[in-house]
Amino acid sequence: MEKMSVDVQEEVVTSNVIDQNILNLDKTDYETPSIWLGQSQGIFDTINKVYPKVWSKYKEMKSLDWDENEFNYSSCLSDFKSCSEDTREIMIRTLAWQWEADTVAARSLVNIMSNFITSSEVWAAEQRISDNEVVHAATYSEIVRSSFSNPRVILNEILAVQEAAQRLSVVGKVFEEGYKASHKYALGLIPNDQELYNKVFLLYCAIYAMERIQFMSSFAITFAICDTGLFMPIGKAVQKIAQDELEVHVPFRKAVLEYEMKTERGQIAFEQCKDQIKDMIEEIVSSEMEWNGYGFDGGNRVQVGLNEDVLNQWNLFCSKDVFNFFKLPSNHTMPRKNPLRFMEQWLNISKTQASPQEEQNGQYRVGTMRRDDENEEFDLGF
Repeated sequence: MEKMSVDVQEEVVTSNVIDQNILNLDKTDYETPSIWLGQSQGIFDTINKVYPKVWSKYKEMKSLDWDENEFNYSSCLSDFKSCSEDTREIMIRTLAWQWEADTVAARSLVNIMSNFITSSEVWAAEQRISDNEVVHAATYSEIVRSSFSNPRVILNEILAVQEAAQRLSVVGKVFEEGYKASHKYALGLIPNDQELYNKVFLLYCAIYAMERIQFMSSFAITFAICDTGLFMPIGKAVQKIAQDELEVHVPFRKAVLEYEMKTERGQIAFEQCKDQIKDMIEEIVSSEMEWNGYGFDGGNRVQVGLNEDVLNQWNLFCSKDVFNFFKLPSNHTMPRKNPLRFMEQWLNISKTQASPQEEQNGQYRVGTMRRDDENEEFDLGF
């Protein structure tokens, strides 16, 4: 009995030396965990589901898992050689931005947010979405690797497109502030106060705006080119990426922000950052229009089904959803309807009914098997 008592005492002492940031054994808010900046995470908890919208998006993202090598991009090799110089330039410039943006999303977001997240549900979803962004970035890398005779030359050409990096500068500044704050907070150099919370809140607004406005703008150029019959494997792959972003990533960001804006800290953050959020969204819209001017070379570059003015209208159409979500006015006159009707086809994979024998089918096979034995108990008497 004496030895048993010593063993128990040693176990308690061992548990006490585990840093709370690694495993918070003293966590008391399992039934009401904060999404951000609450008590640090303890045991991963699926008993208390506090944020059902978030958990459903985690499950949906898990079910939509796919691989960057699902498509054969070899036909794009001849397409790049035979297409017009204008189309080639627009496609490469678009790939440059998409590749860089998804690299940032894959590498930075969960790295920055990891020190702030204090909910098991949100952590699961954020991590799964980060993994999905790796697939997106790897897809663009595979497209370049398979579509050119010398992909290293194209890689250098893509890295030389400084305008692509400039297009990320608006959200990049917010990401940088979030990155610094995250690591200072983890090291105990700054307090868990409203100022820190505001930086996290603003960072999340920037992520949402990037995915809802900037990514959608980029997809429009890709799909306009693919709509002519060129680069169809690229179109199918990017179609999956677009579905991930529009149907999972964006609703997840909105759900998190909705939950937070019901909290006292969230309401304070929105009031204190409202003007900054509006200015940030306007800057993103302006940067997209500058990019459109660069991509179409001030009207000197031609692309069937798309031009600079129409693409600007599409950008505004996408931004309207963000302005409306925050109930903020825009400096621009918003289009009343979608200016790019072909996007409705590309952004709904189920509308593309291709024969599996004719082409690789990009449709997700979700829910092909369903279980109807939930909550049933079975006598397994072997």
